[in-house]
Amino acid sequence: LSRGELFSGIGELAKNAALLGGKHAEGFIEVLSSDRINSHNAGSGDEFTLDDDNLKKLLALGIEAKMTMLLHDALEKTTAMIFEYGHTMSHALEKSYGDGVLPHGIGVTYGMLSSSYAAEKLGIMTSKDREEHDELCWLLLKRWPLPEPKPTANKVISLALRDSKRGLCSENDDEISDVLLRKVGDVIPTKTNMLSKFPVSLAKEWLMTMGFLDDTKLPAEVPMSTLKVLQSQLSIPEADKTTGAV
Repeated sequence: LSRGELFSGIGELAKNAALLGGKHAEGFIEVLSSDRINSHNAGSGDEFTLDDDNLKKLLALGIEAKMTMLLHDALEKTTAMIFEYGHTMSHALEKSYGDGVLPHGIGVTYGMLSSSYAAEKLGIMTSKDREEHDELCWLLLKRWPLPEPKPTANKVISLALRDSKRGLCSENDDEISDVLLRKVGDVIPTKTNMLSKFPVSLAKEWLMTMGFLDDTKLPAEVPMSTLKVLQSQLSIPEADKTTGAV
C-alpha cells in the first residue's frame, strides 16, 4: 500500500475506535503509540511502518467492528449509520482541497475532531472526554498535518452545507448534521439515522482553530486598487493614497 492508502485505512480504524471504544480503542492506541513505533523502528516515528502482526490486529478489529453493526443493518441505513462519524466535515475538506490531496481516512479523522468540538460546545461531551477522544485522533493526525495552503473556512463550510446526508435531520439553513458522541464508545442515538444536527457556526469555529482563514473579512491592509474598485461601486470619495482615509 502507498503511504496515503495505509493512513487512509488507519483513519477509518480510528473512527471505529472512537465509536465503539473498549478493545477497539485499546488496540488502536497500542499499535499507534509513538513509543511503540519508535522502539520497533529505532527512529522518530515519522517513517511509520506496521509489522504484519500489528497490521493483522488492526484489520481483525476493523472487520469485527463492521460486521457487528452490519448484522443488524446490512445496508447502513439505521444503526450502522454510526460509521458516517466525521464524514460531513471530511467530505467538505476533501472536496475543498481537490481530488487526491487529502486521503479519505485522514479527512474522516479530522472530521471527528470537528464533531467532538461541536459536542463539547453543545454540552454533550465534557472537556475531559473530548481530550481523550482527540488524543486518540492525534495519534494518527500528528503524522499527517493538513496540507498548505489551506482552503478558506467559507469554502469548506459551503461544501459541508451540501453534504449528501443533508435532509435526513431536517436541518435549517444554518445547520449541518453528523454522528455525535458523549465520549469514546458512547454514541448519541437518534431517530434520524443516528445523525444529530447542530449549528454550522460550530464547524466554522473549529476550522478557525485549525488555521483556516475566514474570507468574509477584508485583510487589514487592503490594496489601493481594491479600495478604488470598492469606492467606485459604493460612490464614496477616493481614499487618501498614503493613509487610506476618506
